[in-house]
Amino acid sequence: MTISRATLETVIDAARRGLEGSVFEQHSLFHGFPTGTCGPAAEVVGRIVKEKLDLDGVYVCSKGHPQLDFEQTHAWYEVGDFILDVTHDQFEETGLTGWVFEREGGWHSQFSDQERRSGFCSPIGWTCYPHDGYRAAVKEQP
Repeated sequence: MTISRATLETVIDAARRGLEGSVFEQHSLFHGFPTGTCGPAAEVVGRIVKEKLDLDGVYVCSKGHPQLDFEQTHAWYEVGDFILDVTHDQFEETGLTGWVFEREGGWHSQFSDQERRSGFCSPIGWTCYPHDGYRAAVKEQP
């Protein structure tokens, strides 16, 4: 199945707008978004992509980037040949714009240690699931 970058961008842009709406809510896991929210944001993105586009992907948690502190981690979601990363802008000097990227080369490929897991974590598998972020991301969808 060929994945349209334009279609992905429409869905991911909407998800990003929704998650941005949680930035000032003190009780939200996404308070301070995008800083410190890459894992939950990647999970929400994976769920949205599955529900809206029926596409399966891979959750990626990484560390060991030459531009980041040694212990600093980052997470994103991958679908086909694309990286979906709505929180990369928490780091300065990534050189990235937008939220959908080619998987070949670039800032994401510089992480030396990448753990991959198929799919996203559903609410059943996550006791403190970020329902507010999910609802906000869904609300913005076209």
